[in-house]
Amino acid sequence: MTAAASPSPTLAERAAALRGLGWTAREAEWLALVCLHSGVFTRSQYQARYRLSKPTAGRFVSALLDAGIAREEPMPNRRGPEVFCHVHHRSVYRGLGIENSRHRRRGAADLIMRRLLSLDYVLEHEDLGWLPTEPEKVAYFQGLGIPVATLPRRDYRGASRRSTRRYFAFKLPVAGNGTATTFVFADIGGRRRVQRERIRAWADAHGFLWQALRDCGCAVHVVAVTRTGDDAAVNAAILDSWRGEHAPAVPLPERDKGLLAAVDRARDTGDLAPLADYGGPIEATNAARAIREQERTARAAAGHIDAYRTHVAERLAPDPLAL
Repeated sequence: MTAAASPSPTLAERAAALRGLGWTAREAEWLALVCLHSGVFTRSQYQARYRLSKPTAGRFVSALLDAGIAREEPMPNRRGPEVFCHVHHRSVYRGLGIENSRHRRRGAADLIMRRLLSLDYVLEHEDLGWLPTEPEKVAYFQGLGIPVATLPRRDYRGASRRSTRRYFAFKLPVAGNGTATTFVFADIGGRRRVQRERIRAWADAHGFLWQALRDCGCAVHVVAVTRTGDDAAVNAAILDSWRGEHAPAVPLPERDKGLLAAVDRARDTGDLAPLADYGGPIEATNAARAIREQERTARAAAGHIDAYRTHVAERLAPDPLAL
């Protein structure tokens, strides 16, 4: 039995905060969508959503540039003259309550393309109940009874050597309604071997969460967004191998649970003393890795997602002249 997820603010509620900055309802809604999900967009994406002419879309972008709200830069990894728009000004993000969003920062070419692909899918499927911020994602899964320790996370260490923990560091879209949860993977393409490695690394980071969701009766849906049909076919073959009947997790022995908890605690705090009961840091870390690998193997054998689909973002195809 699944718990009801706490509703996130609606897009209209989020956009209302930007009306006070002088933007129209349509412009405020678009800025909210972009800042929450990607920080970047193309003119064609804006045009398509509101069925606008090129001159109308151009006037809006010009207003953003003139106000110092955004900058335009050449589209990465694409043939042709098209550019993308990066909304970076602090005032817009502050109005949405996400002043420190990483979407404000400039990114490498691959990161920009992943963000554009993510936005493209969100725009096509706005009714899925997106969880655009880290706190919303964490709160949703906690509401389902999922332990925070199960969520994908990454620790960043700054100049002060203090560690900052971030959940869902991939910054890819997640949507959920308590009955099914959708995870989006944005695939920028490239060499097939690298392409397969990327999606498998992403799945490994989410595997324990997917298992926990299925254990509590919530279906796991995965979407791979690509720029070409060939890339979509590669992902479809991989995703199809992950689909299967759910096998409930086998409870771990208490000693194994204690070992995993001690290793996580040592990683978070730097205190290695608790690992002495498990043979010391090296033996404990190796044992924890073996336990996790056994769990991954068991999960893969049973299948660890319920459904999948692929989506080709035609507006972002490598060669726009081919459309």
